[in-house]
Amino acid sequence: MSSNSYESNGQSSEIGALASPDAPEIKVRDYYVARLKRMRPAQHPIATEQRYAGCGLRADLRTVDNQDVLREWEFKLHADYRAIGQILAYVALARKELVFRPVRGVVAAFSFSPEVALTNEVMNLGLELVTIPEWMRAAGGLPRRSESLPLLPTIPPISLN
Repeated sequence: MSSNSYESNGQSSEIGALASPDAPEIKVRDYYVARLKRMRPAQHPIATEQRYAGCGLRADLRTVDNQDVLREWEFKLHADYRAIGQILAYVALARKELVFRPVRGVVAAFSFSPEVALTNEVMNLGLELVTIPEWMRAAGGLPRRSESLPLLPTIPPISLN
């Protein structure tokens, strides 16, 4: 299999080539991709900013696994119902371009609105919902969420009298 076999009409980019350095979710995506082998050992990155022929849409990341299944990824800081529409459009475009080859959709985010998982399950969409580890927030210059910070113990004052 050649290295170009997953590219759609030569329009996919090299890993990280089109990333905007200012967007926190792009920085988090790039950080995740750099650690993909550790996070998801069976998956290998193909391209970031994967473009689709005939439109200006592009997925954040395309990967392939050891069973030759492609995944289109959408990275969000917080995923809500809009992420479902985005990833479904990307999966449909990829399947059409790749002559209906199996393609899975992945939404990766630090947090998800409750309707995302509900819609995925009830509508049997088959999307993978990946929770990005909280420690990766620093990659995008994002502060840690206060509810995830450990509570510091309070030490009562000691009276020596």
